[in-house]
Amino acid sequence: MKEKKQRIYYYSDEVNDDFAGTHIKRKPLPENYEYINKGFWLRLRRGIFYYAIIRPITFIYNKLIKRVKYVGKKNLKGYKKSGAFMYGNHTAMILDAFNPTYLAYPRPADVVINADAMSIKGIGWLLKSIGGFPIPEGFHAMARFNAAISEAIDKRHWVAIYPEAHIWHYYTRIRPFPSVSFSYPVKCNAPVFAYTMVYKKRKHSERPKRYVYIDGPFFADATIGKKQAENKLRDEVYSAMCRRAELSDCEYIKYVYRPAAGTPADGQEE
Repeated sequence: MKEKKQRIYYYSDEVNDDFAGTHIKRKPLPENYEYINKGFWLRLRRGIFYYAIIRPITFIYNKLIKRVKYVGKKNLKGYKKSGAFMYGNHTAMILDAFNPTYLAYPRPADVVINADAMSIKGIGWLLKSIGGFPIPEGFHAMARFNAAISEAIDKRHWVAIYPEAHIWHYYTRIRPFPSVSFSYPVKCNAPVFAYTMVYKKRKHSERPKRYVYIDGPFFADATIGKKQAENKLRDEVYSAMCRRAELSDCEYIKYVYRPAAGTPADGQEE
């Protein structure tokens, strides 16, 4: 039997390269974009859509179709009566959108997303209905975004953040990410959980089996300064995710570093 050739993706920037493959022409968000629905009918629409449609679809897709195995869900027990933050590695398209809903149950889940997704014709309302929080540009818009995050936690929502920012499909390591997004749990004094998608070999399929490992809770250190607390929380989450990522035992897609044009390769002089 002929062995299937492994797919190889080349990257030049581990932090900024993106492999989503959507090629979206971005439209700026309205300056007065409302992250949380205020009107009764808008809230009712989201409630019906989210609880009656999205949650059942999430369970069917994650557990019955993709057969994801979740390890460490017991760590979430006792924290579902209040808001919390979830941080995950960004290695899938649909699963990364659905995992927060699955993990947060019975709490609502909001997911911080790239504003590019809101530019896809016809689905902006859908992303908002399932709790998408697009990251805006501009100081005033960012202030509204930050306020919405705090309001979501006050409403006992669980907020999911992908600190790597860009999708690398089936990637088996954790890419570097900054501490900036950890300002939210420090400010809100909310618990933090890490969830890491891990890929393991199947006996009868080239596509790996997916496992999601949940770690935490982690809490901001109130005895040190705000920035120090953000860095410490980031380091704790990053270490937990790196430790879990080491459990992957296969590479469905191989990522190879290749310097961008005009960039000296390793071992070359500038």
